[in-house]
Amino acid sequence: MTPPVLLLGALVAYPLLYNVSLAFRNYRTGEFVGVHNFARAFADPAFFASLRATAIYVTAALAVEIGLGLALALLVHRTIRSGWARTLIYLLFIVPMVTPPVAAGVIARLIYTPTYGVLNAVLRALGGAGDTLWLSRGDTAMFAVVSVDVWQWMPFVFLVCFAGLQSVPQDAVEAALVDGAGGWQLFRLIEFPYLSSLLLLVLIFRFTDTFRVFDHVLVLTGGGPGATTEFLSVYLYRIAFKFFNLSYAAALSLFVLIVASAAFAVLGRFLGREVAQ
Repeated sequence: MTPPVLLLGALVAYPLLYNVSLAFRNYRTGEFVGVHNFARAFADPAFFASLRATAIYVTAALAVEIGLGLALALLVHRTIRSGWARTLIYLLFIVPMVTPPVAAGVIARLIYTPTYGVLNAVLRALGGAGDTLWLSRGDTAMFAVVSVDVWQWMPFVFLVCFAGLQSVPQDAVEAALVDGAGGWQLFRLIEFPYLSSLLLLVLIFRFTDTFRVFDHVLVLTGGGPGATTEFLSVYLYRIAFKFFNLSYAAALSLFVLIVASAAFAVLGRFLGREVAQ
């Protein structure tokens, strides 16, 4: 057996097999318990609450990031021709992506804190109430954690879409404009076909990333208020390292792996068709 295969087995296969083994055993006694940990998940309302919260978070974050990133890419592509201005925009948009998620969570906490937070201070300066408990209400807490993800990763969508727009043949654009095409028709008939495979690739990357979000959520809300922002990763962390039920956490992680793999397979199939066309 070659060293690369041994290294791959040590880094990937062994942890996965150990996790599967742990899910079928009592981690304290080592006793084989069959599918007990998996069956327990189906009767666990907190698990389904975390699934629901994760679905809301993933849907909201992906919709805003892709919609806003694409719109900004089109705006910059069509209105800004200066090379230095475009370079400045690239640099500004790279900053959020290189910010550690924990640091992003700390920055957001300073913004959303009700007493000395920047957001409430601005609202008070504008004549508003300025006493909103952003991290203590379910709807605003979800908004807060989604906003951090959008701030950090919408630039990634922008950069990918902007690069895709550079590949659109200029003669096709000019011919469409001569024929009287408007902005929407130009996007739908000329530009979108060049962006569709890139957007699908962005969707796959961002889905896998948002599905396992953890760092900034733990810093910003800790999963609260209640279980509003207790996403799957946060719930798994609580089960494994606060309640120390490693066997149940291993079973839940396998559920997450299956769901993520199924979604990834569906999106990958669409991407394969798009690339083949």
